[in-house]
Amino acid sequence: MNKSIRILSPITLSVILLLDAAVIAYGVFAIKRLLTNPSAGAIFFAAVEVLALIISILTTKEAVSSCAVFREDELEFTGIDGLNVFSYEDIKGVEIYRDTSASLSKNFIDRHALLIITLSDGRTVTIDIGLATKGTVDKIAKELARHVGEEAITFLNAKKAKNAKERKRKRK
Repeated sequence: MNKSIRILSPITLSVILLLDAAVIAYGVFAIKRLLTNPSAGAIFFAAVEVLALIISILTTKEAVSSCAVFREDELEFTGIDGLNVFSYEDIKGVEIYRDTSASLSKNFIDRHALLIITLSDGRTVTIDIGLATKGTVDKIAKELARHVGEEAITFLNAKKAKNAKERKRKRK
């Protein structure tokens, strides 16, 4: 029984699709140029297009494949190399940091999110899931709570964390 929650924001997906379209358009231009005027420059453009196409495919595959996989006894974050698999028994607590303050420099749908996992041996691992919709973060929190218990989950919102730091500074 595996449950996967894809960690892909609509903005990230649209940017990747836009870049893929640009690579395809450049490829059409390079092929036309190579067929109409086979020269060293046209061959160079075609070679650059092949490299751009390979990078585009790998980037798209990586972005689309990032997800949190909940298995019966463990949690895996597929977009991370190393320290990405956690046994539910080893998870002592999870702090979920979600940026909630509105800003013109950030997207209004997506917010940056972090999962700070405290393990039973005392180690702390921070998983940066990047831009994620509130719904995605809530789905991950709900599924985590189902496996490790609701008392182990804590939400930290950016605005509240910032205000707490300011209050602490004023008290000193």
